[in-house]
Amino acid sequence: MELIDNVLEANKILIVGHMRPDGDCLGAGLALYRLVKNYGKDADVVYDSDLPEHYSFLPDFNIINKPKIHDGYDLLLIVDCGDELRMGKYSRFLKKAKSIQFDHHITNNGFATVNFVKPEKSSTCEILSDILLPLGVVDEQIASYLYIGVSTDTGHFMHNNVTQNVFDVAAKLMSCGAKAYEINNALYRSNTVNKTMLIGRAISSMRFFCDNSICIISIRPSDLLETGCSMADTEGLIDFAMDIGAVKIAVCMTEQLKGRFKISFRSKGFNVAECAASFGGGGHLQAAGCIASGEYEDVFMRVLKSITDGMNR
Repeated sequence: MELIDNVLEANKILIVGHMRPDGDCLGAGLALYRLVKNYGKDADVVYDSDLPEHYSFLPDFNIINKPKIHDGYDLLLIVDCGDELRMGKYSRFLKKAKSIQFDHHITNNGFATVNFVKPEKSSTCEILSDILLPLGVVDEQIASYLYIGVSTDTGHFMHNNVTQNVFDVAAKLMSCGAKAYEINNALYRSNTVNKTMLIGRAISSMRFFCDNSICIISIRPSDLLETGCSMADTEGLIDFAMDIGAVKIAVCMTEQLKGRFKISFRSKGFNVAECAASFGGGGHLQAAGCIASGEYEDVFMRVLKSITDGMNR
């Protein structure tokens, strides 16, 4: 298989995921790290941002972002990056080494040397599972990492990207040693007190529109400071809006720096990728994101308008 052949031929491998990595990105990156190490190869795993402490239970969490990066890599493995910009500063290695990418974003333009891009798949970890399981190279730790990615990017098997193959993959990963109950507890029942306080702030900030079908959450720098949280802790806050029955479209606006907002969109059927695209972003039909700049209320109203304009088309 092409992936294994390239791993065997390489001497030093760099594994790169997108900035502000989520469970799928971390799971895919660390699964490849374990695979490479099992073949006796050297590898480094990097993400151009802080890591979400929520995933600190991962056995290899502490090896991420630790190496002194150099120019001696002869293979670049890229996970969950819809375009090269999502690689951050590590995109420079695209010009220095052969690259293989694994991704499921419909906007991906095939920027690597070899591209395993499958937008119909729920997650990058589902793609890797389809590749690795038939080869018999998935051990307990690789299975656990892949299960984490499949679980988180399907909303714990609740999103509309869940297919029969997703359940088949999850079952096969469990047969390889992934302990679903332990993983689920670590993923979904381990919030810190600080994160719980931030959740309270997020719920208090909710504003509703169009007969409660649109819900927008706002997180400001003071919310992070006063709860002792970081940007990484904002992952999953949008789900509290999506859990409301009347809500069809949810948004989480997080002010990263003064006047610069990270916008996350989710929906129950509505094409939010078009909303994100109006700000230069992108993503999936029901999950997308972008960056927007300006005064808070101005950005808020532009985000709301991007949704209502789409609803009226």
